[in-house]
Amino acid sequence: MPNPRLTIIIFILIYALVFYTVFLLPVVAEENQKPIKLDKIVVTPGRFTIYEGTTPQISISKEEIEQFPLIDNDIMRSGHIFPGVIANDYSARFSVRGGEKDSVAVRLDGIELYNPYHLQDFGGAISLVGLNLIQSADLLMGGFPAEYGQKMSGIFDLRTKTPNTEKVSANFGLDFINATAMLEGPLTEKGGWLLSARRGYIDLILALIDLDEEYNPQYADVYGKFVYQLTDADSITLNGLYGWDKNRIRVNDVENNLDSQYDNATLWLKWRHVFGSSHWSDLFIYGGISQQERSSGEEDYDNRDFQYFGSKLEFTANVFSQHTIRTGVEWRWSKAEYNYFARERIAGVNNYSEIDAVINESGNEIKIFLQDEWQIHSKLALNVGGRYIVQDYRDSDVLSYEIGPRVMLAFRPKENLVFRGAWGIYHQPVDLMTVPVEDDKQSVGRAEQSTHYIIGCDYTQGNNFLIRFEGYYKEYDNLVGRLREFGRQTQIFTAPESAEAIGFDVFATHAVSSRLTWGLGYAYGIAEETSGIGTIFRESDRRHSLFLSSSHQIASTWHLYVSWRFHSGNPRTPLEHRLIEDDKTCNRIFGETHSGRLPPYHSLDFRITKRNPYKSWTLSWYFQILNLYNRSNLDQYAFAEVKDEVTGKLVDCTVEEEPQLPIIPTLGMTITF
Repeated sequence: MPNPRLTIIIFILIYALVFYTVFLLPVVAEENQKPIKLDKIVVTPGRFTIYEGTTPQISISKEEIEQFPLIDNDIMRSGHIFPGVIANDYSARFSVRGGEKDSVAVRLDGIELYNPYHLQDFGGAISLVGLNLIQSADLLMGGFPAEYGQKMSGIFDLRTKTPNTEKVSANFGLDFINATAMLEGPLTEKGGWLLSARRGYIDLILALIDLDEEYNPQYADVYGKFVYQLTDADSITLNGLYGWDKNRIRVNDVENNLDSQYDNATLWLKWRHVFGSSHWSDLFIYGGISQQERSSGEEDYDNRDFQYFGSKLEFTANVFSQHTIRTGVEWRWSKAEYNYFARERIAGVNNYSEIDAVINESGNEIKIFLQDEWQIHSKLALNVGGRYIVQDYRDSDVLSYEIGPRVMLAFRPKENLVFRGAWGIYHQPVDLMTVPVEDDKQSVGRAEQSTHYIIGCDYTQGNNFLIRFEGYYKEYDNLVGRLREFGRQTQIFTAPESAEAIGFDVFATHAVSSRLTWGLGYAYGIAEETSGIGTIFRESDRRHSLFLSSSHQIASTWHLYVSWRFHSGNPRTPLEHRLIEDDKTCNRIFGETHSGRLPPYHSLDFRITKRNPYKSWTLSWYFQILNLYNRSNLDQYAFAEVKDEVTGKLVDCTVEEEPQLPIIPTLGMTITF
């Protein structure tokens, strides 16, 4: 049997050669077509390109995101459309190219957010940041430069809109699960302000539905932004974000209940000073808290209290029109308190494992980066840099620091063809807020590490046609812990020590006319991890993923978007649930870890958007249907107990299919004054 990794490497090399040969030929396109908007969401192995010096772009605008059929119009879910992104219907979180979901950083206006998701007991179903706040977003899927740190797989870099400094305006929105309100206006002639609030009402909807189980999820968030121009060279921006969650599930079920509350707040100030037209500095001062109180079953609890404060200074200089030098230093103090206890049945009737963790620690960390983006020639660009991090609260027997070098190269033989390559070592430190107590870790050791090897090429034809190919290979080392997602299924969590991922992505988009655009994304990947039980497929191992879309401007105020998604099934662990007649209890048995596969997933979605402008206000509304042909996609297999309706006694033990979302029609609207 041929080696799959060798096969993929050979395929990548052949594809690159064929791509170069074929796409040197012109592609027929209409001269008067409307350009594709390529200035917003970016997928790239690096933050550089020939001439522009910033990003080779595969992107969509915020206006286009607002036309996608997305649950809750969630900005995080917009990233799900790109090849190489692994996600499911229930969660806004995602992983990229064989990594874990906690290895993707979410930054908002320059500050990395801690766990920015609502409904964390349901896998983080909704992001903490509303789409109406976002001006633009970049998705970096590997090979990113030294200015980005802390995570191994990807960066989702969000930037909020600038407040309206001309007049006071209001925006009110209502959809299937949320109500939002946003106000903005001038502060003085030199500044402006923006305030936004959102409240989910899933609990109110569930109260109207007769369910077999009791669910009462509640959440809300508030965001504020103030901008002021002190002088021609100095401006300050103050941001604040607060999220709140409360979940109560099956409160009367002693063994399977859940009661939790989450509070998450971040406040940060940015001062930008401009030194002429080509040099500037950004000084950030930030702080925040995160609190969690969670209890489940008869004895399990997970209480956490985090506090942090820090500052960072970043400097950018354009030197001799050929070098863009960026450097920065960040200091952060954090304090963490954990009070965790879990008792889980492993196998059999009375075989349990217990984890009891109590942590009360505080400490400091320092991060430094330096990079130079050098336009060597009109056809050649190089980005070289590195990151350094030191933590004073690590175990005394491990190294307290890491250094991560990174190199990216771009070569453009023709105006519309660019080849790129990237290599780098990426560290994801375990800090005091991410100690994997679920794996019985109670101290901080070495950082997790990933090495990226990426090659790719872009071909463009004017602003109407773009295609990108990228091949990647990633090595992961010193892995510690794994992100938990609570659900009905008793989860299997191995403790991987190392892992690797290999694959390729293809993305294409074409503006056929000023009204019609199509897109295609395909990804192939293999992701494996090694632990004490041997080598198994990772949970993020997804062999084939395909995304097809069509965007049609039916009329000046009408828009239709249709998409079809497909991916092969993720790994699963076979389950057995046997009734023990003598004791009238269930014996839960697990097969070989990740030795099976879920069935393939596919879904057809569409959305119609209508915009009605009036003299002093605008009404925008949409109607969408997700999973139009009601495909029964499988999320997981779960243990279930069958009890007599009259006596309440256990009569059988089964394994049931837990589906993903069925057909979901949704209507929403936004009013802007």
